[in-house]
Amino acid sequence: MKKRVQKIVAILLLILSIVIIVASIYYKSNYAEQTFDTIIYHLARGPEKANTEVVGKALKVCIIPIIILLVIALIPLTSFGDNKTSIEIKIKSKKRNFQIYPNEKVIKHKICYSLIILVLSIVFAFGQIGLYTYVKNQAERSNIFDEEYVASENVRITFPEEKRNLIYIFLESMETTVASKENGGGWEYSIIPELEQLAMENINFSNTEKLGGAIQVPCTSWTIAGMVAQTAGIPLKMDITSNSYTGYSSFLTGVYSLGDILKKEGYNLKLMIGSDADFGGRKDYFTVHGNYEIFDLNTAIEEGKMTKEDEVWWGYDDDDLFKWAKDEILELATEDEPFNFIMLTADTHFMDGYLSENVGDEFDTQYENVYAYSAKCVYSFVEWIKEQDFYDNTTIVIVGDHIGMQTEFYEEHLEESYTRTVYNTFINSAIPEANSQNRQFSTLDIFPTVLASIGAEIEGERLGLGTNLFSGELTLIERYGFEFINDELSKRSNYYNKYLLQDNYIEMLKSSDRK
Repeated sequence: MKKRVQKIVAILLLILSIVIIVASIYYKSNYAEQTFDTIIYHLARGPEKANTEVVGKALKVCIIPIIILLVIALIPLTSFGDNKTSIEIKIKSKKRNFQIYPNEKVIKHKICYSLIILVLSIVFAFGQIGLYTYVKNQAERSNIFDEEYVASENVRITFPEEKRNLIYIFLESMETTVASKENGGGWEYSIIPELEQLAMENINFSNTEKLGGAIQVPCTSWTIAGMVAQTAGIPLKMDITSNSYTGYSSFLTGVYSLGDILKKEGYNLKLMIGSDADFGGRKDYFTVHGNYEIFDLNTAIEEGKMTKEDEVWWGYDDDDLFKWAKDEILELATEDEPFNFIMLTADTHFMDGYLSENVGDEFDTQYENVYAYSAKCVYSFVEWIKEQDFYDNTTIVIVGDHIGMQTEFYEEHLEESYTRTVYNTFINSAIPEANSQNRQFSTLDIFPTVLASIGAEIEGERLGLGTNLFSGELTLIERYGFEFINDELSKRSNYYNKYLLQDNYIEMLKSSDRK
C-alpha cells in the first residue's frame, strides 16, 4: 500500500513538472516580447476573468507535448517484463556492470526522483519566463525618472479657444509589421490596405522613410500598460513590495494623465471596450484619471443591447463595438462641451483573433483574415466620422495598444533586420505634419503628441517621459539610444515607486525633488 501511494505521488509530481516545462516553453515562444513584469502585474491584480477560447487554444497546443514528455519521464519508473539494459565499465582492470534500465535506485527512491525533476522544471521555467532577468533588474537602480520625468501637472498646457474633440481608437495588437513591404511593413502582400491608406494619406510618425511606428519599451507590452504609456507617458511598472494596483483608489495616483488634463479643461470623457472593464485594471485607471464614463460588456447587458448568453470572445465583438460606438459619439456630440471618446478593439487579440461571421477568407491563415477585416472596419468607421457635422473640429488618433503577442506568427514573415513597431496615424490634426519620418520613438511619446494634435501648446514640448513628435525636440530614444532606455526602464526606480506608483500624490506635489 505504501509503495502504491509513493508511486501515485511520484506520478503526480512528474505531471506537475511536465506541465510547468511545457507551459513555460509555450509562454516563451508565444510571448517573446513580454517581460516578467507582465506576470507580476496580473498576479498582483488577483484572479481575473480570462478569455476561455484563448485558454482552450493554449491547452490544445500543449496537450500532445505534455503527454510525450510525461511518457519519457515515466520510463525510469516503469519496468517492462524482464528486459534489462546495462553498460560495462572497466575501472583499474576490473570490469563492472551498471544497470541503466530498469534503474533500481530510481525505482526505490521514486519520490526523490520526481522531486528532482520538479525542482529542475521550476528552475527551467523561471528562466523561460524571465524571472532571473527581473530579479537582476530589481537589484539595480535607475535614475531616469529622477532626471528625465516631466510632471504634467507642473507644465503650462494652453488649449485653443475653440477646443477640439478627440476620438482615440486603440487597436488591439496592431503593428506596422502586418503592412506590406512595399509600404514599409513586413508582409510580402498587404493584409491591412485600408490602414496603410489611412496612415499614408494622413500623419504617420515613422521610424523609417515609409510607413512605420513606435518602438516598444519595457512595461508597455500589454493592453493596460500600452494605454497608460500613451496617455501618461510612463511605463506600467510594479513595485512588488506594495499592492498599488489592487484597487482604483491607488492606481498611479501620482500621475497626471491625458484624462486628468482634459477633465480639467471641461471635456466630456467616455471609454468604450468590448470586454469587462475590470479586467487588467482599465476601469480603475480611467476612473482615477479623468473619471471616464465607461461602456463595457456589463453596460451592454444592462442596457439590453445584448444578453449574457450573447457573449463571445472577450465580451462582444468589434462589429457591435463600432456599431454602438456611433451612438455613443453622437450622444457626446450633442453636448456643448468638447469630448474625448476612447475605444479599444479586441478581435485581433491572440491567439489567431476572433473569427466573426463577417470575416472573409482571402488569406491562408485565420489571423491574417481577422486583421484584414479589422482594417476594413476601422476605415469604414473613420469614413462615417468624416460625414458627421462635428468632424471639422475633431481629431482622430488611431494607434495600436502594443505589438502583437503571438510572436511566431509575425516573425515567420520578417527579415532578421526588421524592427516591429506599433501602428499610428493622426487624422485631421490641428497642426500640420512635421518631423514625422526617420524618428526613433516609443509609445511614451504618443501622450504629448496627442495633446499637440488637438491644438494644445505644451511648454517645453515634453510630458512624462514623452516628447511631442510634432516638435523639433529629440525623444529620449533619439538622445540616449534604444538599448540605454530599454535597460533603464527595466530597472527599479525609487522615484517611480515613491511618487508615481504609490498613494503619495500630496507628498509628490510638495516635493522639491520633483520636476
